[in-house]
Amino acid sequence: MQEFAAWTPESYEAVVSILLTAACFGIYWFLAISEPIKARFFANHPTEKAWIRFVFYQKMMGVLWLGIVPGIIVLTTTDFTLTTLGLNLQGLGESATYIGIMGVLILVMNFFSTRKAEHQAYYPQMRVAVWTPKVLFINGFAWFAYLFAYEFLFRGILLFLCYPLLGFWPSVAINLALYSTTHIPKGAGETFGTFLYGLILCYVTISTGSFLVAFVTHLIMALSNDLFSIYHSKTMRVGR
Repeated sequence: MQEFAAWTPESYEAVVSILLTAACFGIYWFLAISEPIKARFFANHPTEKAWIRFVFYQKMMGVLWLGIVPGIIVLTTTDFTLTTLGLNLQGLGESATYIGIMGVLILVMNFFSTRKAEHQAYYPQMRVAVWTPKVLFINGFAWFAYLFAYEFLFRGILLFLCYPLLGFWPSVAINLALYSTTHIPKGAGETFGTFLYGLILCYVTISTGSFLVAFVTHLIMALSNDLFSIYHSKTMRVGR
């Protein structure tokens, strides 16, 4: 009779991807919401500049802990490459179709959801009255880098390392469980909304072999959310 806790080498990739996702996101989250760190930004800079720098810092912590650190660990301890982790343009035609359809739906939903006062109380995260081209660029770059790392972890490392051993549905269930949990601080709406969106992204990612759709649609969601929030806001505007 085999020992129930006996280790098998083929389990390594799935186990390390799940633990890395939980551990690295946890480290990122507590660094990003650290009140002492936030206080330093607001103690040394005017309020609006502090918001820009603090939110940029948060996003760069995401790049480090969601992308760089787990990426180095996986690439140096497994046979996976960036290509087999979904960083490629495979299935580009299929991906473009999904991006087009999902992108339009996201824009329409964001336009209406961003009119709510409770939504505008949180977005955009940079609390700036006048959004100059420079601020828009910093915000856009921060989202681009952060979401690339985020999707590299969730729809790259976590999904592609679990899939060969566990199959589609167990891999998706693990992905959705961790993905939805990361949205709990943002409220019930976003938390439960991630299940359908996350399911679609997992299916498309496995189908195409790339996390391009996940990254691009997530970026459309984030940037349009900020821009529409500014548009509907009574205290913010785009200007020079």
